[in-house]
Amino acid sequence: MTSTAVRPDPQPDPTPEPDEVTAAPAGPPAWRLAARRFVTGHWLPRLVTLLAVVPAVGTLLDVAGAGRLQHIDYLYQLTRITNPDGTLKAFDLANYLSNEHILGLPSLVYWVNIELFAGDNRTLGVFVVAVAGLTVLALRAALPATLSPLVRAGIVAGGSALVFSLHGLWNYTRAMSGTAWLTANLIVVVALLLAVRGRWWPAWGLALLGSVTYGTAFAVWPVLALLAVVRREPVWKRLLPLAAGGVIVAVWLAYRPSAPLAGAPTTDLGSLLYYFLAIVGKLWTADSGGMAALAGAVILGIYAALASSKVAREPGLWFWWALACHAFLGAGMIAIARVDYGGEVGMDTARYTSISVLMSLPAIVLLATVVHRRADRAGYKIAAVTLVAGMLGYALGAPDAVAERAADKAHHVEAVAIRGGFSDAYRRYPLASDLVPRLRAMGHYPFTDDFTLGCGGPELGSVLDRDAMTPLLPARGNKRPKHAAGAVEWVEPPDPAPFFHGKAVPVFHGWAADRADPVRCTVIVDGAGKVVGGGVSGIVRADVAMRYAGVAPNSGFAVIGPVDDDSRIVVIQDSGAMRWLPARIPPQVQTRPPNR
Repeated sequence: MTSTAVRPDPQPDPTPEPDEVTAAPAGPPAWRLAARRFVTGHWLPRLVTLLAVVPAVGTLLDVAGAGRLQHIDYLYQLTRITNPDGTLKAFDLANYLSNEHILGLPSLVYWVNIELFAGDNRTLGVFVVAVAGLTVLALRAALPATLSPLVRAGIVAGGSALVFSLHGLWNYTRAMSGTAWLTANLIVVVALLLAVRGRWWPAWGLALLGSVTYGTAFAVWPVLALLAVVRREPVWKRLLPLAAGGVIVAVWLAYRPSAPLAGAPTTDLGSLLYYFLAIVGKLWTADSGGMAALAGAVILGIYAALASSKVAREPGLWFWWALACHAFLGAGMIAIARVDYGGEVGMDTARYTSISVLMSLPAIVLLATVVHRRADRAGYKIAAVTLVAGMLGYALGAPDAVAERAADKAHHVEAVAIRGGFSDAYRRYPLASDLVPRLRAMGHYPFTDDFTLGCGGPELGSVLDRDAMTPLLPARGNKRPKHAAGAVEWVEPPDPAPFFHGKAVPVFHGWAADRADPVRCTVIVDGAGKVVGGGVSGIVRADVAMRYAGVAPNSGFAVIGPVDDDSRIVVIQDSGAMRWLPARIPPQVQTRPPNR
């Protein structure tokens, strides 16, 4: 008899088997992926490039707020090239030299502006902004294609901030200057762009045009010759720019007037070097000539270091070396020509900013290219650094811009003097007998129908009721007066000559304020109440606000007009009320501006 073995059912193993498939590690968060796509995509470079518009718009706003009257060098140039009836004189090259510069093309632009816009300084300023914008576009076209889109965008935005730097606001709000300086710069940039591409005839033609635009363009001729050498062009292409430049300089020497006497003549090599370095580095300091010279030395040191870099010496970057050479020679020309004038030339003259810009931008581009080649993934860092550099160069000009805006506001006083026929009160102005007939014949501002004293009614020649005027009392104590108050505080010149029909024509500076009835304008009337002068109200006088607590800072005024013992300075308020001050210089009145 057989038996059957019964096997027990298998029990489950208490130890679980490991999972056959291991879970994949978690990826980066979605927001980080989106940010990475944004940084490496097309939109960020486009947005960064758009930042280049910001400084241009800011400059346009400053131009819109500038005065309509042109400035002194323009007025002299106008008297040289026109007849008393406002027509152009027969061509004579000597008439087109201003401050030793040939102003051929700028004079044409001035004339077109007169025909179209009555010589308005603001419309000429818009032209200069357009020229600067075209310069930024031309520089963008010269950027090496090896740079990433983001780096190129950062350089364009930062470069625009430097081109429109507040250091050089003068060139835009005193548009006569920018029409010459910045137009010449644009012409040089395009000429060098053509030259590095071997398009010599248009490059030489533009160099010739630049030479009759402003003297700094003379420096482009040796640079064109240098480019021909490095490109291994035929000998005649190397020598022709030198010959053409030499002929132009010879003609200039034959026609240029004697340089005006300098204030501090010197032959000191140290002073020459100081001025040169300060011009090169002007962009990188607010108000210190020493810091500008230091910045200039650093910039030159950067170029010396870059010269040893194989990447920086590549043919695709020759344009930037050429532009730096042009700026270097231009700074040298300015230093040699202006060292005798004393002062910190590199800081005191705002229009020299463009030379510092042309020295600084190539260094930034060359450095960015070298770093980008060595660390390709650091593009966003390079773009950020160039943007910050542009912001710094732009912002450091803020003190210059504040001073320039204040000068623009006060400039209307000179417009009143020209319109009234007594601009001889300004020692440096052209003779009124030469200037006024020309401006009047051309319908040039201020001889336009819309010229105004800003009073909303009374203009030059209007008659005001002297009996309706009440004296403007001085302030007492150190608080805001409860009544209308003000004073004449200083005049210029301190002892004016009686040249205008036996009357002196000083500029009176003072202040007037009323807590309940703001000041609308300030004028000068004669003994019969006739308005014979005017000027500007609302000038910022921080010293007055500090002296009398509660008085608004914009309480200052400056007025000009012929005066005698019966004349009055009349403050017209928003309500129409008229308060008057004596238009004379009492002994206690200062004859120079107080420290502010």
